[in-house]
Amino acid sequence: MSFYVSHMTPHKRARIHKGECPDCNFGQGQPGQDKTGSGATGWNGPFESLGAAEDFMQKTFPRFTDTGKCARCKPGII
Repeated sequence: MSFYVSHMTPHKRARIHKGECPDCNFGQGQPGQDKTGSGATGWNGPFESLGAAEDFMQKTFPRFTDTGKCARCKPGII
């Protein structure tokens, strides 16, 4: 299983997703999602483990105030 981190810099928000999550689509996002490459929003990964994704999110986005796991795909919950 692979994991991805989505980030929305203007909102100081980041979420961890399972690769197969419909919101993530293996780091491609939803159909029609803005992928302009501005850096304000985007996807990082894949990560081989949930722990690796968590470490990346904490180190890369330490000032984000809204971080966590996707409520739709619930990574880490079987």
